[in-house]
Parts: sequence; structure tokens; C-alpha cells
Amino acid sequence: MGINAFKRTAPRRFSLRRRLLVRMATGFVLIIGLAAVALWTYARNAANGTYDLLLNGAALAILERSYVLPGGTTVDIPYSALEMLGLAPDDRVFYRIFLDTGVTLTGESELPMAGNLVPSTRPRYVDASWSGEEVRFIFLGRRLPGGGDARWIIAQVGHTRLARDALERSLITNGLAMLVFLSLVGLAFVGLGINRALAPLNAIEQDLSRREPTDMTPLAAMPPREVEALISAINGFIQRLAVNQQHTQTFIADVAHQTRTALGALQGTLDSASRQSDPEALANRLARAQDQANRTARLTNQLLAHAMVIHRGENTPLQAVDLVALARAVLEDTLRHSLSSDLEYGLETTSLPKGGAWIAGDPVSLREALRNLLDNAAKHGPLENRVDITLYREAAEGGGMPVIGLLVEDAGPGIRPDRREAALERFRSMGSEAGNGTGQGAGTGRSGQSSGLGLAIVRAVAQAHGAQLTLGESRLGGLAVDIRFPEGPGPGPGAGPGSGEMTL
Repeated sequence: MGINAFKRTAPRRFSLRRRLLVRMATGFVLIIGLAAVALWTYARNAANGTYDLLLNGAALAILERSYVLPGGTTVDIPYSALEMLGLAPDDRVFYRIFLDTGVTLTGESELPMAGNLVPSTRPRYVDASWSGEEVRFIFLGRRLPGGGDARWIIAQVGHTRLARDALERSLITNGLAMLVFLSLVGLAFVGLGINRALAPLNAIEQDLSRREPTDMTPLAAMPPREVEALISAINGFIQRLAVNQQHTQTFIADVAHQTRTALGALQGTLDSASRQSDPEALANRLARAQDQANRTARLTNQLLAHAMVIHRGENTPLQAVDLVALARAVLEDTLRHSLSSDLEYGLETTSLPKGGAWIAGDPVSLREALRNLLDNAAKHGPLENRVDITLYREAAEGGGMPVIGLLVEDAGPGIRPDRREAALERFRSMGSEAGNGTGQGAGTGRSGQSSGLGLAIVRAVAQAHGAQLTLGESRLGGLAVDIRFPEGPGPGPGAGPGSGEMTL
């Protein structure tokens, strides 16, 4: 029932091919409509022009056979004049020859006259109804010489519109038929072009539908420019999905291996404790089991923190973060949960501008990185240790973007220069390898045990923020971790905490 309900409520999908065809067909219909109007005008003018030539020729032939004699004006209508109009056998012919005084010399005197008629040698055409039919008339004049007064004689010849209208309909019908035929052919080619243009999408659909879930290779299609951005977006999504899948698989493998190892060690310690009959030996084994349980809990927390940092680095949008406020918050939280009252912390911000140290970052990941740095310094440093946090701002070389630096220094054993790069890898605890070359080792600190994830988390956070991470020797003789972030926009001048120095 749920599937059927989804089918009923799912939005109806539209076909891109159908939409393109409908729009192209609509465009063709509009073009045909406009062409039909133009064709009708052309056909009417062509039909009138053809038969107007016959009317003009007949009128000229009649006027040429008009004479002025002593007894008056005589008109000898030639047979050839009416024979011209007889080319349209179904049409009727009307004529009238009259003087400019209105006297009709021959023909039908009741034929309709043109309004405001002025005698002229230029023809004038008039459409009128006569004898129950539509007739087209021509009025053509000629000045008659002779006598004292020169008079105008005017020939009025009419022709019904049967042949004209038939020619007009023929031109329109043939023209529209050709337009429709060409439009259908054009639509067929448009359909072929659309199918050809959408062929890459069909190839992509087939490629993706045949893939295995683990196949993350990019699409190899060669699409047109209009679809190239879509292919690039799909390939980008596949790449991000492959990275997420790799991180997930790596995280699962790490959790399985590390947790299995830690729980195995804890189980072995508890089994050994259960076989002890000496109370002192039993207490020793239980203390080791408690220590192993604490390391297992720390390992689990850092595995989850590492996975969280990587996930947020890929999916969380950055925001304006003030490192001064963030460092103070982390220090206050560390002091509330710390059981070592002899560990001294310092925060220096004297070189910062009044507006604070603003970067574009993820506050959750940044807090996790700084918390791991403080935790590592506390666990691997001596009993009387000091951790200094310095925030500074440096102008970029060559006019680039300024940087905001976060420097964490401790008085612990440090890490030899040749082992610093390895210290940034996951599960690479320095242990007995620690030392700055002065003979100090991890055994001088509070705990020589480490999950090997603290600095790996810091490096992941630095990479997610486009920051530069450097390990070195601190002014206190221990390890110095320097993270240089690109400076980001702050909320405005004067906002944020002021600069200063704080010792806790």
C-alpha cells in the first residue's frame, strides 16, 4: 500500500524530448500562420496583377480605336480587345465608353462609377458589385485631339472575379501544402536531431544502470557543451562518493583492528588477573586492566573523533570563527575536566589586532584539534609541564592573503626531526621513539601510551581548512605545533574579544 501511495503522490515526470518537440511544433505552426497571411496577400496581388494586365490591354485597344470626326466622336471596338478577356471562359465582361462630360458613347451606361474620378492616362482599378457578382473595373482615359476643345474619352472595362479567385485559391493551396510538407519534414529532422543530441544521456543512463555499487570510475562520455557541465557534476559527485566510501571502509577496518587488539589485551589482562591468588599480584593485574580499559576508551573516542573530523571537513560549510574565543573556551573546558593541578597553561594574543583572530572554519573540528593538542601535551609531558598557546597574525609575502597562526608549545620530550612526519600518520605513536635528541623519552611523562591519532586528527583539520601544519621544537624544549590558517572575514571592526595574555 505504501508503494502504491507513493506512486499516486509522486510528481508526474515530463519528457524533455516531448517538450522540445511540442515547442518546435508550436514554432512551426506560428511560422505557418504568418506565412499563410503573407501568402494570401501575395496570391491576391498576383491574381489581380495577372488579370489587371488583360483589363489594361483591352482598355488600351479600345481607346486606340477612338476617333474625332466632323460628326462627333466615334469608337470602333476591336474584336481583339474582348478576345483578351475571353481567356477566362467562365467570366463575364462589361464595358462602357464615355466622355468626361458623362455622355456614354457605347456600352452599359448604368455601370458603377469610381468615386472622385479624374480622367487620366494612368489606370485606376475599382472592385464593385454588379449584376449579382463581384466585378473588377478599370478606368483608363485618353485625350482626343481635334476641334477647338480637347476632350477626354474614358474606357471602363469590367471583368468578374471567378478566374482571379480560382488563381488565388490555387496559389494559396499549393503554397500552404508546400509549407506544411516542409514543416513536417523539418519536424522529422528536428526529432532526429533531438534524439541525436540526447543520445549521450541515454549512454550515461545505460552506463550507470549496468554498474556495480563499488564501481566509482568517472563517466567517459563525450557530451556536447550543453551537457558537459552535467557530466562534470556527476563525475565530481562520483569522486566525492568514492572518497567517502574509502574513508568509511578505512574507518571500519581501523575500528575493527584497533578495537579487537585493545579488547584482546584487556581480556588477556583480566584472564591473568583471575588466575592470581596473591592479593598484591591481583591488584597489580587489575590496575593494568584498568589502564588498558582507559586506553581502549580513549582509542574509541579518538577513532570517532577522527571520523567526525573527516566527515565535517568534506560536508560542513565553513563559517567565521574567532580563534581567540575558541582557544579560551577549549582551555576553560580542559581545566574543568583536568585532574592534574600542576599543569600550567598560557594563552598569548598580544600580537593580534583588536578585532580578534578570524578565520573561515568549522568550530567543532577546530575545538577537537586544539583539544587533542592539549591532551597530547598533558599525557606525554613531564609531571611539571607547561603548555603555551600563541595566536598571531602575519602579513603574507608578495601581497597575498594574511595568515592567522595557532602555535601550541609544551615542555615535554618532543619528537626527533626525522620522526616528525611519521608522527602525523594514523596509529603511529612515537612511544620510546620520542625525544628531541637530549635523552628525554616518553617515560618521563604522565603516560607513555598513545593511540597515535591525536596528531592525525590535527592534520586532518588543517587539511580541511587549507592550513599549513608544521612540527618543530618549542621554546620550552618540547614539541611545537604551528598551524597557519588563511585569514578570513570577521563580523566587523571592533567585534570579538580583545587581545591580551592569560595564564591559567
